[in-house]
Amino acid sequence: MTVHAFTLDMEKLRKVRALMDGAKTDGERRAAKAKAEVLAARAGMTLQQALPKLDVAKPAAPQSGNPFTGFADWMEAREPGYKAEQARRRADREANRLARCKELLAEYGSEKAVFFPTDLEKRLRRALLPLREGGDSFQGWVTGNPTPAMWAAIQAASPLPDTLQGIWAEHAAWEKLVSDRITFEPYYDAPAHVRARQAALERHMDRTPAPSIEGMRARLAWLAHLNDRGFTGDIHDDEAMIATLRADFEAIAAGMQSPLAGEPHRPGHRRTAVLDLLATEPDLSDRQIARRVGCSPQTVGNWRRRAA
Repeated sequence: MTVHAFTLDMEKLRKVRALMDGAKTDGERRAAKAKAEVLAARAGMTLQQALPKLDVAKPAAPQSGNPFTGFADWMEAREPGYKAEQARRRADREANRLARCKELLAEYGSEKAVFFPTDLEKRLRRALLPLREGGDSFQGWVTGNPTPAMWAAIQAASPLPDTLQGIWAEHAAWEKLVSDRITFEPYYDAPAHVRARQAALERHMDRTPAPSIEGMRARLAWLAHLNDRGFTGDIHDDEAMIATLRADFEAIAAGMQSPLAGEPHRPGHRRTAVLDLLATEPDLSDRQIARRVGCSPQTVGNWRRRAA
């Protein structure tokens, strides 16, 4: 299926940009930016391409009672001192941004290095390039669940991690990279091949079974992240995550209630299982053994050193 671009809704974009610049909390500003990205993507553009059009487009005639027309004046009338408070907040945000820029320059070495594509970005771009379709989207996709062809390309570029903790760690790394770039360029928009990888990771965060305490921690961190976004996701993704959480909880509960099921998790049994695997399959990594036995990689490493 081919997705056809819609006309850019300038008035909606104008209102959303007002929230991007003037909302009181970081969560509200991030939510506004996400909505603006969707509006731009529906028109076959990146956010960077769409926002400059607001500066040359003539605003539509204001609608009666529209609070976004002369928003600052309207708020000043309701809350005297609003403009001064907003100016102070903008100054604080800019000071914080510049301070963060200094930290990132120390981390990356230069501003150019912040934007230099990573190896995975390069592989994703090459793998997904045959599926590109106008603007900043792919055949049959603008946002949400990648198409089957995109899934194949994403996995070919680099297979997704096979554990929930690994998926969450990669997702967090992408979030940091994009956030670091936005620090230097507030209207930075992640390229489509990066957004596609993020969408694939998010789908797995909702659906990958992880019936363990560490898995539950990763899922709770994911839920906290979704809450911080400040906007509602797809109802089908929510339903899938609820079903996965319920199944994980029941599996954990069954293991706690069954004496037989709990037997292999005693320290003595874990030690024996680790030593057996070290002897029979010495090429396995600490992480692989930990997943099989049900302990931490650090525990495996400790027993490996003692057995050496």
